[in-house]
Amino acid sequence: MLNPVGLPAPERAPSERQTRILDAAELVFARAGFHAATMQDVAAEAGMSPGNLYRYFANKDAIIAGMAERDRSQIAADFADLGPARGSVLDQLEALGRKHLVEEPREKAVICLQIWAEAARNPEMARMCAAIDGTVVGGLAVAIAGAKASGELPANLDDARFLQAIFMMADGFFCRRATDPSFDPAMMAETLFTAMRGLAQVLLLPEAEASSS
Repeated sequence: MLNPVGLPAPERAPSERQTRILDAAELVFARAGFHAATMQDVAAEAGMSPGNLYRYFANKDAIIAGMAERDRSQIAADFADLGPARGSVLDQLEALGRKHLVEEPREKAVICLQIWAEAARNPEMARMCAAIDGTVVGGLAVAIAGAKASGELPANLDDARFLQAIFMMADGFFCRRATDPSFDPAMMAETLFTAMRGLAQVLLLPEAEASSS
């Protein structure tokens, strides 16, 4: 397997009750926004009393941290599951992208935008975003290195620019899905992944850099 060496290991999975709360919070935050939503709203969505909710999460910030860590742990597990025995690395990355960009409900994209907006002014939120980004970058870097070693990707692929391009396209995808009710994620994913495959062949290092690397 293409084990992402150095990536933070997934933390202990949330309990069934915590998972129920996190799922409810995603719906509430997507519907009302972080600031307008209350712990009482989350408790009602989760079908429990506010007092019981506070046994698991002390406040909204703790819920948001739980949501972020759950996403980071899932991403880390997904990348750890990649491997050459499973076929083309680009095919695996596309399947992974479809899982997180297309198959997840639109609420996930709405929540993502809210987290990014909060991260612009909240250092703790920014730290959580950086942890998720670091997990994605680490997993992609290991997968790309394996694909270059196998000959699937050009040996002189400019990894840094390729990763930047993937991030910008994925971020734009999330923004459009969250803000445009007519956005068709399945159709737009075809464009995104076609572009990813094309960029993998043209974002190459200059000859001088390639020969010295």
